Amino acid sequence: MSELTRTFIAVDFDNPEIVSKIKDIQKDLRNSGIIAKDVEPQNLHLTIWFLGELPENKLKIVLDETSKISFNNFEVKVGGVGYFPGGNRINVIWLKVEDPTNTFSHILDQLLNSLRKKGFKYDERGFTPHLTIARVKSIQDKERALKKLQQLKDIQLGQQTIDAVKVKKSVLTAKGPIYSDLLVVKAGRSP
Repeated sequence: MSELTRTFIAVDFDNPEIVSKIKDIQKDLRNSGIIAKDVEPQNLHLTIWFLGELPENKLKIVLDETSKISFNNFEVKVGGVGYFPGGNRINVIWLKVEDPTNTFSHILDQLLNSLRKKGFKYDERGFTPHLTIARVKSIQDKERALKKLQQLKDIQLGQQTIDAVKVKKSVLTAKGPIYSDLLVVKAGRSP
């Protein structure tokens, strides 16, 4: 049996100003009684498509098709803390990512057009650009936590230039996931 590779397509977030502000927000959330596994600075990314565990032949198709996408550098705005699933349940804390040029949708459309023809399925919940910053384990005071999240819902962190789309491998460990790049597609090249 061939080895399976946990795979996703994403863009990294590495603007030092944004990363620093995320660390401050993570600390602020901890001080509000939210016990969570913070996403480490080197792991901050926006997932365009989570593909799951892929055998080698399927992974090759993903790498081949992703290498054909075309897009130019674009700017996104990061800010506004939110959480899933919503209401009184706080499982994942994230930041909103605004894409004024709709380039993420353009990239996703290219991937959907090619990979669906090859039998890949996309999450039916659709694509909502967000940057996960923490996975909640428990909450000491839910009312206080919800109040803090409400205070942070309009915070603005800055802009990030997106200049590459990556196919990434995720290895789950007891200390958290380890991500590595399997393919980097740079912006500004023709298909």
